[in-house]
Amino acid sequence: MDSIAISKDPRRAPFEGPILVAHQPECLPWLGFISKAAMGDIYLFLDSVQLRKQYFQHRNKIRIKSDPGWKWLIIPLVRETISRDKSISDAKICGSSWIGEHLKSIELAYSKAAYFDDIFPALEKIYGYQGDSLAEFNTLIINYAFQMFGINIPVFRTSDMIQSGQKIQGYKTDLILSMCHAVGAITFVSGPFGREYLDKEQFRSNNINLAFQSFDHPTYSQLHGGFVACMSFIDLLFNHGPRSVEILGKSGWALD
Repeated sequence: MDSIAISKDPRRAPFEGPILVAHQPECLPWLGFISKAAMGDIYLFLDSVQLRKQYFQHRNKIRIKSDPGWKWLIIPLVRETISRDKSISDAKICGSSWIGEHLKSIELAYSKAAYFDDIFPALEKIYGYQGDSLAEFNTLIINYAFQMFGINIPVFRTSDMIQSGQKIQGYKTDLILSMCHAVGAITFVSGPFGREYLDKEQFRSNNINLAFQSFDHPTYSQLHGGFVACMSFIDLLFNHGPRSVEILGKSGWALD
């Protein structure tokens, strides 16, 4: 892989680079996902691991008026493609009726938002995706999110890298270290839950720095009453448009 340029983004974590950030490709991800991406110099969609059922790889929340104030948007999957021996890159979307259901739910939730006319057509275009790959669909949405939040770093899918001969393998710490070696990263920024399963001593012995994101969710005005956190990133975009980058701000970090 070519050498990775150091990001000039002011949200970049203040560590020696290149900095790698990675995560499973989520559906309509939340703001913490977006903010973590801005901390690095390169981003990997970790789609070569097993999909976690009933989790954020194929669902996320939008803000609605009725109780409890939010609603799941769920992408149905073909059961045979999400078995234990399959990876996220193998997961196939089941049918197409969910597309209209998602778009109708988004329209009902946000049609009165200040920036509905700016954001909704772009989402309609993404939802026009003609394939059945969950990873590809999620990648389209995440790339749109990165564009709207001004994140301009190289993005790769680990399944593509493996097909091209990169040795990305192992589990937990070994997997992350193999990803760092594949891209030449000197620092890895993990989400806060990485503390529960990453072996810090292995990172030290491999001369790779390990940092953890510290994300404070912003509070902002929403439709439908009081603020509800942890919605999809589109909630902030619909409500605040160009000010979304400023409102999101940047993540902090911690070293262990």
